[in-house]
Amino acid sequence: MSGLGSVLVDASGRTVYILTSGGHINVPCADASGCTKAWPDLPLPSGVTSAKAGTGIQASLLGSKKLSDGETYPTYNGWLMYEFAADSGPGQANGQGIQSFGGTWYVLNPSGNPITAATKSTSGGSGY
Repeated sequence: MSGLGSVLVDASGRTVYILTSGGHINVPCADASGCTKAWPDLPLPSGVTSAKAGTGIQASLLGSKKLSDGETYPTYNGWLMYEFAADSGPGQANGQGIQSFGGTWYVLNPSGNPITAATKSTSGGSGY
């Protein structure tokens, strides 16, 4: 992705984001706060317990986590992942660097680390 390098995307090619604050992994983004309206979560389909690694993804970093809502969500290097409602399709990272809901939203690189550059972009990346 221009200005960001390779970033994680979901099976539809949409950029995924993580929410961090002060180095904490998985700052809560919940329906009750309205967070998931702007930052939709990515539950696995009913009956599916793990995500499948796509091109450029390290399968050893791909996991899942069952939350208190009863749904199972994919994780990458321990991070829960979200999309950004203002990304209209694949190849966009309009949420990169946005501060909201108690933290900062970043994309992940294929090594599972947040890319903290604030550059926005409109090109492709790696998928799970």
